[in-house]
Amino acid sequence: VVRGEKWMKLNQGDEYIRISGIVRGVDIDATNGIDSNKLANARITYGGKGAGANANEAGWLARFFINPFFPY
Repeated sequence: VVRGEKWMKLNQGDEYIRISGIVRGVDIDATNGIDSNKLANARITYGGKGAGANANEAGWLARFFINPFFPY
């Protein structure tokens, strides 16, 4: 199992990408690298902190309507 994370400082915040998955030992090359198409059960996550990430969050009214206690 391998896992990696990369943080990048962009315009108005920090963003990250996380990758994890399973690799076979025979697929690792001499530079300790592996092709992305040889990563099994890949899980890729993208997110961040700052103004850019906050702009993508739902507002209070949207959160109200998608609340499981909202009857309609």
